Amino acid sequence: MQIRRFEASDVREALRQVKEVMGPEAIILSTKTIQHPFSRFGFSKRSVIEVVAANDGPNKPSAGSSPMHDTPDPLRPSVRNDRDIIQRILSTGLTPEFVHGLVREIETMGKDLTGPNICETVRNYLHWKLMESVDVTGPASEGTKIWVFVGPTGVGKTTTLAKLAAHFRIRANKKITLITFDTYRLGAVDQLRTYARILELPLEIAYHREGLKQIIERNIHQDLLLIDTMGSSPNDTRRLEVLRDFLTVHPKIENHLVLSATTKDKDLARIVEGYGFLPIKSYIFTKIDETEEYGPLFNQIWRDRKPLSYLTNGQKVPEDIELATKMRVANLVLSNISWN
Repeated sequence: MQIRRFEASDVREALRQVKEVMGPEAIILSTKTIQHPFSRFGFSKRSVIEVVAANDGPNKPSAGSSPMHDTPDPLRPSVRNDRDIIQRILSTGLTPEFVHGLVREIETMGKDLTGPNICETVRNYLHWKLMESVDVTGPASEGTKIWVFVGPTGVGKTTTLAKLAAHFRIRANKKITLITFDTYRLGAVDQLRTYARILELPLEIAYHREGLKQIIERNIHQDLLLIDTMGSSPNDTRRLEVLRDFLTVHPKIENHLVLSATTKDKDLARIVEGYGFLPIKSYIFTKIDETEEYGPLFNQIWRDRKPLSYLTNGQKVPEDIELATKMRVANLVLSNISWN
């Protein structure tokens, strides 16, 4: 096994060097930013990215890399026989397909591994693989956006809409119209009307498909149209047909599927399948503060490769919402593993 250190001006360049020197099968063990003196001016420093990578090839020095074999390699006993580490990974609730692939890669990497740092090495590798397997997306700022929030009853669609409305109204000074056609749930319109009054935003109510089309056309000059919908069980075909009928009125509509992080893995898969008739722009996961098990959240993103846009972690408006990042998801999944 060879372990090498690479330095570059950014992560992309460092990873390019890793791939060029060590091949596409190289494993990233760690990344960090380090400071070097910048002697040209004598008093400043420059930041570079350091990436430590490993593969199963012979340890041959190459340009652009720093061999690390001049110090004793701390990574030796076999991961193949360390079922405790594998069990810890399985305890996160990650889907077996992902874990089995991960274990095969770790076994290939770790047939020569040994020493007290084995857990740290495996954890770093798992963290990297989790990040690599997640797609995230942020809001695009160009032109009018029409965001629709769909999902089962009780996942927090209306509250999520209000958080985003407050965020873009207060912090980004966007022109926003709130729209709802959730006239099924008792109190749904009143809840959104309260948010609209507090935020001083217009609220429009659509009672039928043509009404929604007219509202969108009337407000198309706004920066952002946020549309609330009725909660629908994936088994309620009648209500889902109504939803589909409403959401085909304008080509700029983007559907965001709101899911609860407290939902079991199989139920998440069933919900997503039930909403498969809609083109889903992103997932939004709510209630991450109400669970310590984030395996199902990751599994759903990994299964469908749909991007994750936002996470919510409480009821406060607008504070309890955050833009999703790859690192945040990886940290959530790893948060309940004890590596000691």
